[in-house]
Amino acid sequence: MNPSGDTFFSWATINEFHLLTEDYEDFADKDETEFLNKDGSLQYEVQVQLENYVDHYVTVQDEIIYFMKQGTVHQPEIFEMVLRGYNIETSNFVINTENNVRYMEPHHNQ
Repeated sequence: MNPSGDTFFSWATINEFHLLTEDYEDFADKDETEFLNKDGSLQYEVQVQLENYVDHYVTVQDEIIYFMKQGTVHQPEIFEMVLRGYNIETSNFVINTENNVRYMEPHHNQ
């Protein structure tokens, strides 16, 4: 929210996430790449490229998002599937590997 009271939303569509390799030079195979340790922490600073990312109502294309190695991943299973580009059904947290559930459905969280 800005000083005049306007509320801004930022969002990205999960199936537009593309993992980058550990050296950040190429796209990683989303099913073969391991970036989480056994305890759920990140092995390295993970980067994903987003095809379209909306920030404060401005669409940005091919944006790279960084997830720092330091810190705690509180839901590592869900975090891993989101970075791999799989849709997560929020009512029961079922992972959909077909990328066809709720895509392009109008919604936002408040």
